Amino acid sequence: MTEAALDRGRSFAAIRAAAEAHRFLSYGAVAAASGLAWQAARRRMDPHLFALCAWATERGWPLLSAIVVDQTSVAHGAMRGRPLIGFARAAERCGRIVGGDAAAFLADEQQRVFAWADKERGHVLYA
Repeated sequence: MTEAALDRGRSFAAIRAAAEAHRFLSYGAVAAASGLAWQAARRRMDPHLFALCAWATERGWPLLSAIVVDQTSVAHGAMRGRPLIGFARAAERCGRIVGGDAAAFLADEQQRVFAWADKERGHVLYA
């Protein structure tokens, strides 16, 4: 029996839809986009989001996972603790320079994601 997996295309579609609406979405919403419960996807979320960021970087796009936040941060997008550290590490692995203020880097990248979504609105993009 094959274990269910997070689907890049579905995650991309969910993130793009949220970005076009200038809103944040939770890790659980990304899991749900692939038809998975949070508990089934939890351990695979970090590598999945990193792969999505690496894929976006190859295309010259911003780090799309910047708008994927923990449930308590969906209203405002700010992250702290482990989620922020994980995002900063993924950004550095993608060749980005985070600098001394990871929260400011995150906020800037979130705005880049929203601007990217506005620019690409209506264009066919494949994951």
